[in-house]
Amino acid sequence: MAQNMIVGILPESDPKAIETALAQTGLDAKSFTVVTKCDQTADHDLSVLDFVHVGRAQDSNDFADDLTRGTGMMTDSGGTAVPGIGGRHLDFADFSHGGPVGSIAGLPIPPDQIQNYFDALSDGRTVVAYPAADDVDAKLRAAGVKNVQTF
Repeated sequence: MAQNMIVGILPESDPKAIETALAQTGLDAKSFTVVTKCDQTADHDLSVLDFVHVGRAQDSNDFADDLTRGTGMMTDSGGTAVPGIGGRHLDFADFSHGGPVGSIAGLPIPPDQIQNYFDALSDGRTVVAYPAADDVDAKLRAAGVKNVQTF
């Protein structure tokens, strides 16, 4: 069974601000997983934190709709739904391979809650995770991490 993780959302996307906020916790910086939509920069590379860049992972996807997006072809429906047939568009939570889903799905977040984390990333916020232990949740909250939950 996977190790329990404490997961939360930081309203920051700047790597130095994230590093400063998480340093306040007194927790081992190398044990954090920090998921961001931001492009990878030198600040990310130089950080002691482990940044996972979901935008960069998305660049390597193989979704067929990306091949025709914006071309005006019938297959350019903006998603994986079949044109003219009811239903909903699939979102990241519906997939279990590569791309942003793999970056978040690697954390033990229940399927009924994962869309909240995708929304946070889409809004430019950052998802942070740390192995579950006593008082970790309180330390994260004190550092400004919101929606702290243990999974």
